[in-house]
Amino acid sequence: MNKLNIALAAVGVLLAGSSYVFWQSLNAQEQQELAVASRNAATGKDKIESPSSLMHEAGNHSHSQGNLANPWQASPFQLSGDQVKVPDFGPIAKLDPTKVPEPEREVVSAEELARRKKMSDLGYMVPTDYYTKDLKTLKQLAKSGDAYAMVHLGEKYYFELNGQTNNPEFEQGVDYPAAAKQSFKDALVAGNVRSAGIIAELYFQEKNSTEAYAWHLISDQLGDDISANWFRRTDMAQQATPQIKQAAAARAAQIMSELKLTKKSS
Repeated sequence: MNKLNIALAAVGVLLAGSSYVFWQSLNAQEQQELAVASRNAATGKDKIESPSSLMHEAGNHSHSQGNLANPWQASPFQLSGDQVKVPDFGPIAKLDPTKVPEPEREVVSAEELARRKKMSDLGYMVPTDYYTKDLKTLKQLAKSGDAYAMVHLGEKYYFELNGQTNNPEFEQGVDYPAAAKQSFKDALVAGNVRSAGIIAELYFQEKNSTEAYAWHLISDQLGDDISANWFRRTDMAQQATPQIKQAAAARAAQIMSELKLTKKSS
């Protein structure tokens, strides 16, 4: 009998405790709903916000404040009150111009220096400022005897204006390939030996074997072995028949005479 009374008493205590917890939960929920209703009434909102939305809003507010207050937050979910260590980058070093290493100097062999000098002497190195001059200026300079202007004028005729009707400097009725070759001939007479090799290359592109071979011979006779060696390696030169070589030699002699050019002594 005593055991039954003890069991009944324990059940009664458990029921009383459960009722109290349930009542406290309802009371807390009523208080949250009253707080929401009061807030909606105060702000004049039509939409009813749930306690969970308020918690979410409060969390967002806390995160945004934290982000503003601490730009070094590692996570957007970190609260502003958390302590975050700001990285120490140390002092910013100032550049000392006296300690900046100089660029490495180009090491040029004596053979390369000789090759560059030869190219310059033959007229390979057209000064860059000529490439900024317009057609009218180049014509004026060429008329005054400027060999570099003649070379670049020939380049413009053949590579920039030939067939380029949309170019503002294009002139109707001008035979640009012929004008280019004439300008290179003028440059050759003015002392630009490289021009003979250029004319050989133009005839090579036009597949005129006899003229290309003839100007190759002129280039070789005037001492431009750079251009001459290039032409010797072409299929056109290696496949030239004896007849083409004979005709080219006669043509080269004729051009040398007409332009009053002198073969370079060996």
